[in-house]
Amino acid sequence: MKWIAMVFVLGSSFSWSSEKPPELWSWIKDLNKSKEACEIQSTYVLQSLSLENQVENQYGIYGNLKSNRVVVKCIAISHSASKLLVSVAGNNRDSVEIIRNKIIKSIN
Repeated sequence: MKWIAMVFVLGSSFSWSSEKPPELWSWIKDLNKSKEACEIQSTYVLQSLSLENQVENQYGIYGNLKSNRVVVKCIAISHSASKLLVSVAGNNRDSVEIIRNKIIKSIN
């Protein structure tokens, strides 16, 4: 349910300039690290990508990269395991895919 809310926030908080619906690419990845470690690494990776307007709250880390909107969320599975949820939306299919893949590969 939180994932659906995150996608809704992603779509509703970004103004799209074209009539064509935006591309939305997402991924879920299991990590062998705590939720806190996932959040720390996610923040570092997003800052290294020069994410603009970065906001962190209980729902995840949000920001913009060029004309794309990025959302990263870490969910605790156990004390030493978590799930990483990444969503990227934008009008350019190639840039959305590249950003999503870069984030997923950088957080391990």
